[in-house]
Amino acid sequence: MKRTLLIVALAPTLCLAENLVKDGTMDTATVWSGDRKFETIDDNRVLVLESKRNRNAKVATDVKTRDLHDLVITFRYKSADFEGRGIQLLCTRPDSSYVYQNVNVRADDKWHEHTWNFSEVRDARSLEFSIELLEGSGSVLIDDVVIIPRPTD
Repeated sequence: MKRTLLIVALAPTLCLAENLVKDGTMDTATVWSGDRKFETIDDNRVLVLESKRNRNAKVATDVKTRDLHDLVITFRYKSADFEGRGIQLLCTRPDSSYVYQNVNVRADDKWHEHTWNFSEVRDARSLEFSIELLEGSGSVLIDDVVIIPRPTD
């Protein structure tokens, strides 16, 4: 009886997919490359992308996708003052082909979650995942980047 209860208690945690992003919580600076800047806000470390008038601000990380076909990409963002074209999510394959999605940024000083159901892995063993803040003014905070295999039905 006790073993059955233990298995039932552990079952939900065994079904959770592992985040393919090594540091989606932004606790260290070693995983992300590019225009990275970090701040601690309300005891939470977040990535800060500061917009530029003449170029995009970009951070990127490599994601291992071997034997995966579909992904779910989620992250949170917050901005109080951004005015510009938004955020561009970009997945680049080793053959330099890529897929992107643009995200309009709401500058209301509240956290917003964005989800992208990504079905374009195309047998790539890895992808470079980047977040680009397109030209504008102001800044955007990024946190809790999660990339997991999309559950099958």
